[in-house]
Amino acid sequence: MTDQKRLRLGIAAMVGGSVILTIGVLWAHFTELSPVNQFDEPIYEFIPRGWVWTSIGQLIAITGGQIALIGIVVAFVWERPMTWARASIGAAVFVVESLIIFGMIPNQWLTLTQSQLEWTPQKIAFSLPRALTLNNEVTISYAVIKDVVSAGYSTTALLAWPAVMVWWQNREKARRDAPPPVEISAYGRPMIGDA
Repeated sequence: MTDQKRLRLGIAAMVGGSVILTIGVLWAHFTELSPVNQFDEPIYEFIPRGWVWTSIGQLIAITGGQIALIGIVVAFVWERPMTWARASIGAAVFVVESLIIFGMIPNQWLTLTQSQLEWTPQKIAFSLPRALTLNNEVTISYAVIKDVVSAGYSTTALLAWPAVMVWWQNREKARRDAPPPVEISAYGRPMIGDA
């Protein structure tokens, strides 16, 4: 793929991702509004409300943001010689992606479970069978499930993120170590020597 095609594809992804991001943010904002105003009169009755609709809007916004970030990488960093400017763009994308993965997503999960779903230690999710607990009553609350999901996500992301970065750093080395491509003649045979 030529640099011009890569630039056009990246800019298209940035614009498309930004549009999707804006739609998701507006969707999440308006579905989170109160159904009544300060005078207890219904407002915006045509807009669906609830945490499900708000979560869908947030997922759309995150997807749009990811598409836009991929567009930045494709347009300015991918398969191009590294310069200080490109390294700065790559570093900025890395920081933004880290903030999304380690900051925004866990925060939105905890906000949803603690406020809308009310997963508190008082809400019991299930009890373990007495045969497994030496005839003691052991219950698991929704707060435990919330924390297990949050810790599992953070641990997985913390392990996967360096693995992806090592792969990214080694991809150039793998390409350098590969044997040089053999030129093929118009007849489909490898060309040998200087023509």
